[in-house]
Amino acid sequence: MTHMQSPTDPAQQVIPAQDTIMQTIIIVGYGAMARAITYGLSCIGKYRLEMCGRDVSKAQMLINEFALKNATAIALESSSSSQCDSSHNTLESAQSNALSIDIQDKIVFLCVKPYGLSSFHYVGRAKAVYSVLAGVSVATLQSHISAQAYIRLMPNVAASQLDSATAAFCVNADMKQAREICESFGSVVFVEDEKLIDASIATSGSSPAFLALIAQALVDSGVRAGLKREDSFKLVAQTLQGVGSLMYVKNRTPQEIIDMVTTPGGTTIEGLAVLESSGVRGAIMRACQASVSKATSAQVALDSPAQDSPSKESQ
Repeated sequence: MTHMQSPTDPAQQVIPAQDTIMQTIIIVGYGAMARAITYGLSCIGKYRLEMCGRDVSKAQMLINEFALKNATAIALESSSSSQCDSSHNTLESAQSNALSIDIQDKIVFLCVKPYGLSSFHYVGRAKAVYSVLAGVSVATLQSHISAQAYIRLMPNVAASQLDSATAAFCVNADMKQAREICESFGSVVFVEDEKLIDASIATSGSSPAFLALIAQALVDSGVRAGLKREDSFKLVAQTLQGVGSLMYVKNRTPQEIIDMVTTPGGTTIEGLAVLESSGVRGAIMRACQASVSKATSAQVALDSPAQDSPSKESQ
């Protein structure tokens, strides 16, 4: 459950002057990540948003939820009933019943599951394509959709609070615009090698779940020691926020923070000795590597019949 506020306050949602030519961003999908990104983009206030997917009513519900200005839900037609130029599409026969999306001169944000990419037929040439599709390479995107630029993203669950740590790999992108768009829902680190998008699963993609597991253990430990669960939860939550602030704002390294807390013969070093003897550091590194390996070895079969009834995707 997210806690994003509706950007109805003029200070939150800027409406450009009527004579301003607005760039259109079309967002494909209406799930949790699409909601977070849509909200962030609406706060910029300089883009006209189009929402689409297989169910136009869900796109409209998202627009209504945030009382979005300059946003429209787009009803899609089957490509079999529309006159489309399919010269760029390598999966024409498989996509004969795909829904057509007009992307000409627009910025496209792909927020569907990876297997959903081939559910749509992209008509025209986009200004840029932003993709949060896990395991889908730029080369695969290029085989499905024509664009001047491609930006592959690995955001995380904190995008729902406009606080994502996002890794981005760009091909022919307007870097100023790419930074502006990515920072609308958090912070961004641009990587020079596409393989590093998968590597970022260790640092920011899957790591929120690992940190949450550790946080849960800390909460339970507080309860075990006698604290009320709600008090333990608050203390752990604030502690995580404080450590994050020391790292991000004060630029303290994790080791520096450990040294700040640890005193000779004190309580903290006793606990650290137990964690080290239990191999916790190595276990975390192995867990991260397992997640990265899963991403790099998984081949997204976009045109596979087995994808008709897919299991839930996970980062």
